Amino acid sequence: MSEVAMEQLKFLSQDDVRTVAERFGTPVFVYDEATVRRSSETMATLPNAFGLTVRYSLKACPSQAIIRLFDRQGFSFDASSVWEARRAVIAGADPAKISMTAQEAVFDDNLRELIDAGLQFDAGSLHQLDEYGRNYPGGEVAIRINPGFGSGLVGRLNSGGPQSSFGIWHEQLPEVKRIVDEHGLKLVRLQSHIGSGHHWDILIDAVRTMLSFARDFQDVHTLDLGGGYRVSALHTDPVYDHTEWARVVADELTAFAEETGRRLHTEVEPGTYLTALSGALVTKVIDKADTGEDGNSFLKINSGLTEIARPSYYGVQHPIVSVPATGTRAADDAEEYNVVGHCCIAGDVLTASYKPVEQLAPVPLGRTEIGDFIVIERAGSYCSSMSMKNFNSYPEAAEVLRRADGSFDLIRARQTIEQVVVNERIPEGL
Repeated sequence: MSEVAMEQLKFLSQDDVRTVAERFGTPVFVYDEATVRRSSETMATLPNAFGLTVRYSLKACPSQAIIRLFDRQGFSFDASSVWEARRAVIAGADPAKISMTAQEAVFDDNLRELIDAGLQFDAGSLHQLDEYGRNYPGGEVAIRINPGFGSGLVGRLNSGGPQSSFGIWHEQLPEVKRIVDEHGLKLVRLQSHIGSGHHWDILIDAVRTMLSFARDFQDVHTLDLGGGYRVSALHTDPVYDHTEWARVVADELTAFAEETGRRLHTEVEPGTYLTALSGALVTKVIDKADTGEDGNSFLKINSGLTEIARPSYYGVQHPIVSVPATGTRAADDAEEYNVVGHCCIAGDVLTASYKPVEQLAPVPLGRTEIGDFIVIERAGSYCSSMSMKNFNSYPEAAEVLRRADGSFDLIRARQTIEQVVVNERIPEGL
């Protein structure tokens, strides 16, 4: 195969890959502290009209070490379940710095304890708003709005519009007013998350929809724009300038202030943008296969759906880099491979096509042999947290933090098979 443009390692060197594999084993997630800090600085300094709060979206990567990193930087947090919120508190976060917008919100002791300690509750439905009012009459509350449209990198990442269950439908404002008045609530924050990997012009339309709501609720002081901000992962991806849409939002809020006298604060909830490019999954090639001269060449790795489900679920492509176990390769020593996982299911494919996801999309890699390493980049968000954990009873992978000085710290030990089954019980007589 002639010389082609292959993906490159983002923050690890080839020697780093070998060191991590030897010291911690494979598969192993590696997160880079310096990359996290750079992306944090970019998001924290976005243009804004009347102040900006950045909430790290915990579902992206809820490792306690990562949470602690953001907490020490002064960030707030976005939780998608009561359990994510409790996990952040265990890591040291103040409940008052957490807002929760969840599909499941049950006002039991777990949730009550957090709200009483300062957690900010976002009602994602009329039922949730009513339940909050019954439990906290006269309290402050936020709501998530479905603006009637959405946008995402793929259809399954679109969380707005008539096919989405997320948020209160934009035409149900009269019912929101009724519930707020019935319980004496103060509606102080409006939130909308239209999808992950969205187009920013559609985000602006969502902002305008929220501003139309804000006109009818005088206590609203904050607009939360959600997350879903794109990153440039593949070498073919464009560079995204997030200051562009932020300036437009600031202009919209400035115009609203000039008209109404109300200066609304801005919140954003990035997850992918803050951690995606800070993570790499280091795996080992355990086997090779092919389907004949006119067929496909496969690299089998000791990872897959058990660590990363995005390629199989969404058809989203991750940068993939081959690292030789020893030595180096010539730049033109490349072949096209399909990279597949170790799970006993046909869909465990890391080189799936974007459209349709059922088709293979081989990638050019350096000539790779059994025992070499495959590094899957852009693995810092929605990988460890969204994997098919323990499928085929594979233990959970280890996780490592690459510190700013280049050293490596273990932040999650590799699970043992005894830990996999620790909560199982065998009834007497079996």
